[in-house]
Amino acid sequence: MFTGRELSLKVAAPGLMALMLAACGSPATPSASVSSPPSTSPSASTSPATSPAAKPTPGAVDVRLVIEDFADTSVRLAKLDATDTATVKGRFVGIVNDHVIVVNGTTLETIDRAGTVRKLGQLAADPNLNGSGAVAVSPDLSRWIYTIADSNWTSQVHLGTATGDSVVASVPSPDGNAFYAPFAWNAGGIFMSKQATGLGGAGPFLEYRFPLAKLDLLGHRVTDVSPSCIGYGVLDDGTMLCRKSYIAGAIEVRSPSGKTNAIQLTIGTADIDSVFMRLSVSADNRRVMVSRDGARGSVISYQMAVADLSGSSAAAFGPLDYVPDTWLPDGRLVADHSCVISEWGGGPCNTGLDGTYIFSADGNSHALFYKLKSGLVVGYV
Repeated sequence: MFTGRELSLKVAAPGLMALMLAACGSPATPSASVSSPPSTSPSASTSPATSPAAKPTPGAVDVRLVIEDFADTSVRLAKLDATDTATVKGRFVGIVNDHVIVVNGTTLETIDRAGTVRKLGQLAADPNLNGSGAVAVSPDLSRWIYTIADSNWTSQVHLGTATGDSVVASVPSPDGNAFYAPFAWNAGGIFMSKQATGLGGAGPFLEYRFPLAKLDLLGHRVTDVSPSCIGYGVLDDGTMLCRKSYIAGAIEVRSPSGKTNAIQLTIGTADIDSVFMRLSVSADNRRVMVSRDGARGSVISYQMAVADLSGSSAAAFGPLDYVPDTWLPDGRLVADHSCVISEWGGGPCNTGLDGTYIFSADGNSHALFYKLKSGLVVGYV
């Protein structure tokens, strides 16, 4: 379920590190839940995706930003005045129906807007040790899936509830080097991502995204989406946000009816001008925001760009050197100031401005939220 309320962060460790670096004002890497999980490969992203369909959202005063603290391995809730209201140990894995989903070892928990923590259940194993770390939770919070991969990268897909846990599918690796991890669970179905392994690399737009597949719980099987969809998000109605290839500067909005709309997100179609990262969908599921290269020529500078999901191209949003985190329900945007390092061809940029900011809905003004030392805003409740 993905509406831009959670950052498309679910990716394997390499992709996550890229995002961490970006959040700290260091290099980010080329890319890739709207409902989506962590990612791990240049043509895919691997974080489970979960995003609710457009629905009434809390007013600006009631919003709590969700912050994943990498150094402390915890998840925090904070008011827009930067006051923390809750801190829970564990890893962020998604936001489902106004509940933050956290995994602490093998314990699956939720945090609501009031900061109340509730245990959903116990996992049979830590999916972060032999898997992507992703967990996809059903919209009613009663069931969840996660994958534990064996030494041959066979995917053991687990279905958990408050009272038990069982393997519902055992899927051999398609090539000996990839496995299937949860991506999203919403009214459109249960989506998986076919994640590559052994990935590495570095670069200003590095972010791993992977081809999507669907899990059939009754048939106990996983089927790749066709034509191939490198997944950036799945809306509640099953609409997929896809990239055809890693070097394509556009996404396709594929509706369940079969209609497809292509949106050019980048300023060019080749080399660094054709890459983007940090895709986020607005709370009303009508717009998308990304970070792309906004400097033509020999230098690179991050530039946010916004597009209607029914449109054909993206327009610059705000000044250079910012990357999006998440939209707020009133149309404002949370974003990080980040400089591309000189070794990667970065243009002039003031690192003294590094921090997390809140932008007006039109992008014409912004104010500092906080200088997060080791965290990233991944959504709101």
